Amino acid sequence: MDIYGNIRKLAKSVKSQNLFQAVKEINGLRLFDNESNLSKIQQIYLSYLYFYDTINRDIVIDKISKRVFESELYEDSYMLYKKEKGFDKKEKDSKKHDVKLVMSNKINFPSSEDK
Repeated sequence: MDIYGNIRKLAKSVKSQNLFQAVKEINGLRLFDNESNLSKIQQIYLSYLYFYDTINRDIVIDKISKRVFESELYEDSYMLYKKEKGFDKKEKDSKKHDVKLVMSNKINFPSSEDK
C-alpha cells in the first residue's frame, strides 16, 4: 500500500482543496480535531494541501497550464522550478530560465554552461 501516494491523491482532490480553502477563510473551521502535536500523516497531508493549493493558484492566474496535473513528475518539477526561481530572484546576477512542459519520454536538464 502506497500511503504517500494515497495522501497525495486525497490532498489533490477537489473536495480536499475546497475544504482547505474554506478552513483558510473561515475562522474556527478546522481540518483536524487536534490543533497541535500533529501526527506525521497529518503533517504530510497538510504539506500536500499547500503544494496543490500553490499549483492551483498558479493555474488560475494563467502562470501555468492545467497540463501540469497530467503527471506527478510535472507537478514536482514545476514546484522545484518555482522554488529554484525564488532563490534566483534573491541573487542579483542570476539569469532567468524559461520552462516549457512538453510531453516526452526524455528529460532535458540545463547544461552546466547555462548556469
